[in-house]
Order: sequence, then C-alpha cells, then structure tokens
Amino acid sequence: MLSQFVAAVPRPIEPLASGDLQLSLQKLATLGSVLYVAAHPDDENTKLIAYLANGERVDTTYLSLTRGDGGQNLIGGDLGEKLGLIRTQELLAARRVDGGQQRFSRAIDFGYSKTPEETLAIWDKNAALADTVWAIRSLRPDVIITRFSLEAGYTHGHHTASALLAKEAFTAAADPTRFPEHLEFVEPWAAKRLLWNTSKWFYQRRGIEFETKGIFSVETSGYNQLLGKAYSEIAAHSRSCHMSQGFGATPVLGESQEYFKTLAGTDPDGSLFSDIDITWGRVPNSGKVATAIQQAIADFDPLNPERVVPHLIEAHRELSALPASFWQAKKLQDLERVLAACLALDVESIATQASAVPGAVVSLKLNAIQRGSLSVSIAFAASEAGLATATSYDLVSNQLLTTSENIRIAEDAPISQPYWLRAAADKGSYTVDEISQIGDPENAPALPMYLQVTVAGESITFTIPTTYNFNDPIHGESKLPFTVTPPVMVNLEESTHILGQSEPRDFSARVIARSEIPAGTLHFEVSQGWRVEPASISFSAEAGEELLLSAQLIPPTEAGETILRASVEVDGRSYTRGYEALDYQHIPQQTLFPVAEARAVLLDVKTAGHRIGYIPGAGDTIPEALQRIGYTVDTLVEADMNHATLSDYDAIVFGIRALNTNDRVGFYMPALFEYAKQGGVVVLQYNTNRGLKTMDYAPYPFTITRDRVTDETAEMRFLAPKHPVMHFPNTITAADFDGWVQERGLYFADDWDAAYTPIFSANDAGESPLDGGLLIAQTGEGYFVYSGLSWFRQFPAGVPGAYRLFANLMSLGQVSE
Repeated sequence: MLSQFVAAVPRPIEPLASGDLQLSLQKLATLGSVLYVAAHPDDENTKLIAYLANGERVDTTYLSLTRGDGGQNLIGGDLGEKLGLIRTQELLAARRVDGGQQRFSRAIDFGYSKTPEETLAIWDKNAALADTVWAIRSLRPDVIITRFSLEAGYTHGHHTASALLAKEAFTAAADPTRFPEHLEFVEPWAAKRLLWNTSKWFYQRRGIEFETKGIFSVETSGYNQLLGKAYSEIAAHSRSCHMSQGFGATPVLGESQEYFKTLAGTDPDGSLFSDIDITWGRVPNSGKVATAIQQAIADFDPLNPERVVPHLIEAHRELSALPASFWQAKKLQDLERVLAACLALDVESIATQASAVPGAVVSLKLNAIQRGSLSVSIAFAASEAGLATATSYDLVSNQLLTTSENIRIAEDAPISQPYWLRAAADKGSYTVDEISQIGDPENAPALPMYLQVTVAGESITFTIPTTYNFNDPIHGESKLPFTVTPPVMVNLEESTHILGQSEPRDFSARVIARSEIPAGTLHFEVSQGWRVEPASISFSAEAGEELLLSAQLIPPTEAGETILRASVEVDGRSYTRGYEALDYQHIPQQTLFPVAEARAVLLDVKTAGHRIGYIPGAGDTIPEALQRIGYTVDTLVEADMNHATLSDYDAIVFGIRALNTNDRVGFYMPALFEYAKQGGVVVLQYNTNRGLKTMDYAPYPFTITRDRVTDETAEMRFLAPKHPVMHFPNTITAADFDGWVQERGLYFADDWDAAYTPIFSANDAGESPLDGGLLIAQTGEGYFVYSGLSWFRQFPAGVPGAYRLFANLMSLGQVSE
C-alpha cells in the first residue's frame, strides 16, 4: 500500500522573486487541500482558486473532467484532440498564474450536451466516476467544491454531470469496496465536506431570486501584498490564459463574495476549513518540523533568503525521518523546492538537438549556478541510481558551472505521443492503461535528469526536464520540450480527400527520416474498389531528410468512401505514425504522432458557379472544403467591399463567428447587402449572440439565439421541399443528413422577418421543434442566408450530404424561384 502516493512533476530548478518565495515558505506551514471540480477548461472559478492557493495557502487543484476537445478555437483551425492539447496547456498556464494545480479525467468533450444522462452515457459514467474517485484518493482534499449545481436545468449536461460525479465520488472515495484497483497506490479517503460554489448569476439567469438561506459566504477580494495583486486581478490574468476560447478578462476590483451551499458532509462554520486541522498537527511526531518551518518564516529576509536555509535543512532532516505518509511526501517535495529557491539555485538540462529516436545517444549541456554564499555541491545523473557514483561539483557563488553528458535513449523508450492519445479512444473516453498516470496534465519529461544537491551535509534529489533551447530573433530565448520520435514517420499531406468526380487524384506522402534509412518501402492501403498506384514505393534517406513521394488515388465509379493508410517498412518493421507540431506563441510547442491515415470520399456532388469570396472568422475549413469540390476561393478584406470586386464572385461566405471576431465587420455589411441585391449570395454562418461587433448583420431582422440541436442523428424535417436550395444542382434527401458528426447545428435563429424561408426543422428528444437552423431570404436579385448548421464540423469529417447542401447554397444565384 503506497498511502504516500504523490505525483511528482519534474520541473525546472529556478529562483523565485522574494514575494513568491516568502509565500511559498508560508505555505509550508499549511497542510490543507481543496479539489475544485467542473467539466471543461474555462469552467473553473479562477478568483476562488487564486484566493484559496494564495490567501488560505492550501493546496488547490482544479479537476477538469475534459480537456475541451469538443469546443471551438478562436485562434486557429485546430479542433478535436489538437484543441484538447492547446486547452490543456492554457489550463497549465492559468494555474501557473493563480497558484493552483491541474488534473483531468479520461472523459472526452464531445460538444454541447443538454442533459447529464446523455453526458454520462457517452462518457461511460463508471470510467468518469473512477477517475473522479482517483483524483480524490490521490490528492486527499479536505474540501471538495463543485462549480455547478446537482439540479439539471441550471446549465448544460456536461456541467451538471460534473457535479453529479463529484457527489457520488465524495462517498465512493471513502469506500474500499469501490474501485479497489486504486488501492495498490492509494488509500480510501473521506473529505470533510462537499460544497457547491453557487452564484447570484445561476439564479438570475433563470429569473429566480437568489436565496441566501443555507448559503455560506467568503470574502475573496483581498489584496496579497507578497504578490502585489488582488485576487480578482490574479483571477483575470489566469482566465485570460484561455486564448483559444477568447476569454480575456478585465479585473473587477473591490469587495467580492463567493457563495457555497453544502451538498454532502458537514456545513462550514465560520470557515471553509472549520473542524479540519490544516496544521502540522495532522502529522504525528512532526513538532520539530513545524518549529523549524515557523523559525524560517519568522527569520525570512527578502534581501537575504539564504539566512533561513539552516532552518529548512533542519526541517528537511526531521521530515525525512518521519514515516512515509501523504503529507510527509507532499511537503518534502514542497520544502525541497523552497530550499533550492532560497539558495537562488538555477539548473538546466539542455539537449543539443530537439529530438532523438529510441537507442540514440543525446548530448546534454548541464548548467548550474547559485547566487548565495553557502557551500553547495551538485551531481548529475541520467537515473536516480546513477547519482551514487556521479561526479560532484562545487558551486562557487555566482559562477556558472557547465558540464556535459552523453545519454543513450532506451531502445524501448516510448515516443512522445501524449499519453491519452496513444491508444484508440472509445466514443466518450480516452484509453489510459496505467492507473497512476490517469489525470496527469501531460507526459512526464521524455529525458529527465536527476540532480543531487548537497548543502550543510544534507543531500536532496531533484528531477528536472530536458529542453532544447534556442534564440529567437524576436522573442529571445525559446525552449522546446525534448521529444522522442520514431526513426521514420509518414504524413499524408491531406487529412481528407474529397473527390467530386470519379477521376484519379494525385496525392503526396511526406516521409520524415530521423535515422538513416538505407532501404525502406512506403506502402499504401485502401478498401476494395479503390486503388493506389503505385501501391508501394522504395526509397532511401539520410538522417534528417524528408522525402515527398507521390501516388494516385483511383476511386471507384460509384460514390463511396475509404480510409487511405500509409506505412513505412524498414528492416521488416512497420512504422505507421506521422508527425505534427502545434506551434502557438502562448503555449509550449506540442508534438503529435498521429496514425498515418486519411479519409477519402467520392461525392455525388454537382456545382454551379465557380468563384467564392470568404470573409475569415474564428477559423474553419470552408475555403479548403470548397476548393476540394472545384471552387476557386479568395479571402476577402475590407478593401474588397466594393461593387467592382464583389461582383466577380458567385457567393460570399462568412467564417464562423466573424461577427464576434472582426472589429470592422459592421463596415462590410452595406456593400454585401447591395451585392446580394444585385444577384449575389451572402451566407452568414453561426455567431454567438454575445459580443457581436454589429447589430446590422442582415438585410431583414432576425435574432441569434443559443438554441441548438446536439443530437447529430436528429430527424431533419423539410419545411420548404420545393425551395431551389433543395433541388439545384443537387437533389437533397433525408440521406444527405446521414453520418453527420457531433451535432446538427448551433446558435439557431428566431423571431425572423417574413422575408426569410426556414428550410428545415429539427429538435433534440423531448424538445420543441427548432426551425431556425437555415434561413434563406431573397433580396433584390440575390439571396441572404443565415446558417446555424455546423458545417465547420461536417466538412473536416468528409460528410457527403453537407458538401451537397452547401454546394446548393453556393448555387442559389444561378437560379430564380
């Protein structure tokens, strides 16, 4: 039984500003813990987290059940699992700001859900509950807080499900008969209380008066002198890390209350931690540890932090001698980080290359410096066991020690694929085999380096990650996580091949050699009826070389689809993964090794017209999708909003959320309305009804709502079966709505002018019909269209009917009613 299980996260050894250091020192005296539970990145209450972590000085962890994979991306076109990677890193950045920690479950964010029952059915309730119990048992929180109510109707299904899971896990975590597989690593744990972090907003949005009976409140508007910020300021900076969500926040200063309602356990009485010992009194025989820490706090000098090192050494010695327990292990890690910071110790492990393959030898440069006056020595090794025989170096004050090591990557080292993406996922849950890894925000470092720091006779072992450092001419020193890659990878240059005609399609595969390949073979596979010529291509490559190899995809004569798979065979071994780097300025570069496959779809689609203008929004694949079926697509800017330019186009399409993201879009509209009157077609894709940059977004009025149809299989009833959009140039039938993914649509229209014709009606089970998913109005000689249908999800998935219906929208200007 490893009851002291504490997930150690290797991180750099680096100094802290005196205010941060003093706060970290004070936190050593507090042994309390809070787990905050919600569904997505950006659901967390950053002000409360900032207050708890820095005001109450307790360990505060946000458990986001999902990584936000099903959301939208305001800063790029990456969606799905790639968006999950981005939002994971945004959460980690937020926690670095507000002082909290971050955990996840295996649940996949599949988009909007209206009921918790639907959510828990898709997530696999038992798996999601197991992960929530695992978080409670491994973190041992005294208080668990949910963001959302247990009562359905306050918000959508994922949110309510997160609260329901927290409620059930509160009891299950204390029961040794529930999820006994955890008990190899942790013990059952009973938190003191479960609270709902309620808000006046939850009531006001439902038209209900905020009821204060039975509500406990905490003032969280304090100013932290050590950090130089109010908790609301810290919260705003933390929330602004959610850039892909467009959640930049402005601090709200002044008094502020947070409200809590007890869901289970005992009621708080005067404090969230009433009747909970959050001192060293909860650890037997820890009196000497507590005394040494209090002496360090009392003697701390911000201009001379090393004065307290003797007290910290004493605390470390006494704490190390105590029996293993959760708080003994946790506070030992924290204490060691504070001790290193008091020495102004800065240590880095830097690789001379950004990546390597299993079995390769990597050269490392190891830098270490301490700015104090105490005698400090350091030893480096590639394993903790290797520290016993490692060379020890004395660190002279303010003199950089640089040494080097050659490290061989293990032959069986796993590649740096995010651990939750290594195996195929179920519909609603990622596959993770190792229990102890569940919930970790990211992989452990691919190349950890172990350090032994000795000061005043006490030796402390640290683990730090290895990075690849380089100088960027604009941003200065930049760091990439060191990665382990396959020796050879293959990328199919297109993720989806949409064929509008039964003709061969040229395509390319990029072979990326990270090792020398004297002789290799690239193989392609497709299902029966499809062919690739040639099916195999022989090649050789030097290490670091990339080859672009071409072939033809030959479809059958009838509409259909296949999965095109690529693999590389070298020395009898097959390699099936590609390489992709997500490079955004606000997060560390993320590396993916996706399986080398692409969907290929032969469409039965006809088009009329040929040239489309596109006005960018928050990021979708409309231009690429239309180009695949033969259109020429040009991106338009404000200077193009004139009759001479617009008249060259058969249709103009707004990207998703263009009205939310383009500050100048209001100035586009008069020219576009006139263009439509002269015979053009304007298609406005969905926008959120909050944050519109203009209210004059249509020639005839309608209201943008938050209505949506989340069931991708919901019946699409035809309200205007004789409308041209249903017949030209493609005849639309119910079959065109087969195979849609994630949802039918979102942010449907309501209260529309009589000039609009609603084309479809649909609804989720048990709800009233929604007719505002696709509205078409004739204006002059042309058309204006509002569409809440989720093209941005259907096109990347290669849904045939979505292409056919959208081609009809593009062709409206070629017909008259």
